[in-house]
Amino acid sequence: KQVWISGGGRKNSEVMRQLAGNLRMEVFDIDDIGFDGDMLEAQAFAYLAARVARGLPTSFPATTATKAPLCGGTISLP
Repeated sequence: KQVWISGGGRKNSEVMRQLAGNLRMEVFDIDDIGFDGDMLEAQAFAYLAARVARGLPTSFPATTATKAPLCGGTISLP
């Protein structure tokens, strides 16, 4: 098995080492297969922000073990 890491943590060798040790599988930087790991992380956060803006849940019992679907944030205006 393998896991491909995106986001800023993939640039931290200690984080990558810890992931590989704790997951007991090969851990790779997603950039190695042609994806931009920074862009992918930004897109994921934009997707979650759009769901919050629409009042839609971002966490579900089947994926995060919450008791019910939950919205993962609030909108803070200046």
